[in-house]
Amino acid sequence: MVSKCANPSCAATFDHRQGRLFRFPKRPVEGGRPANTHCVQHFWLCGNCHRDYLLEYHDDIGVAITRRVERTPGPRKFISAA
Repeated sequence: MVSKCANPSCAATFDHRQGRLFRFPKRPVEGGRPANTHCVQHFWLCGNCHRDYLLEYHDDIGVAITRRVERTPGPRKFISAA
């Protein structure tokens, strides 16, 4: 359940009427569910953060928050493991 903005620097509480909801695959833990099980993670950026940031999924690393102007390769702040 999404309860707040995915930006670690923001404390906005979830409001489905604004911002953007993201859905990314979630890799099962070793010894957990079989690989063919459908697992997803949901993240939400509030309206203010969505104007300046994007969420990106990177295989084997996780979900990263990136400034929209930083669309070139560079450091990213990972907010969730793969």
